[in-house]
Amino acid sequence: MIYADAFRVSREEVDEMGIVHYQDRVLSGESWSRGPVILSWRDIEQDTQRGYEGHNVIIHEIAHKLDMLDGSANGIPPLHMAMPVPPWTDAFSTAYAALNHRLEHHHEVCVDPYAATSPAEFFAVFSEYFFCAPDILHAHFRDVYRQLQLYYRQDPLSRIHTDKTADQPVHEAAE
Repeated sequence: MIYADAFRVSREEVDEMGIVHYQDRVLSGESWSRGPVILSWRDIEQDTQRGYEGHNVIIHEIAHKLDMLDGSANGIPPLHMAMPVPPWTDAFSTAYAALNHRLEHHHEVCVDPYAATSPAEFFAVFSEYFFCAPDILHAHFRDVYRQLQLYYRQDPLSRIHTDKTADQPVHEAAE
């Protein structure tokens, strides 16, 4: 489902203590576990035209859908048969803890701090970086990059290096 612009959602959520919290938020995208992906056309256009490094609402919401394929959004999508779970959980848990530690101590971070809100958001945000800013992800979270490379079965970093070499001028040998 596509809306022309960001959209407002109002809902009540119950926390682990049983306290009901009312939330009223403006979103650019949302994924429902047994429903649609909802996107803002304006945000899609902004991502493709000027974009924020490592940001793409389509990739973010599709990552949530992949994460929910096993019934819950927890940052561990159903992995391929050849992918053992321990390396995934080790890489993601270590990186998630490191990101939260940096934020708790008010250190600068190289990724969107929204990734620290939950393991599900961490997976979605890091999927965005994997495709849209793979150099940042590879430089700072190499183990997570490797797991995403196995999961998505591609290497976006190699495309960046190929694109950069394609932009280099060709020098012809003088005769």
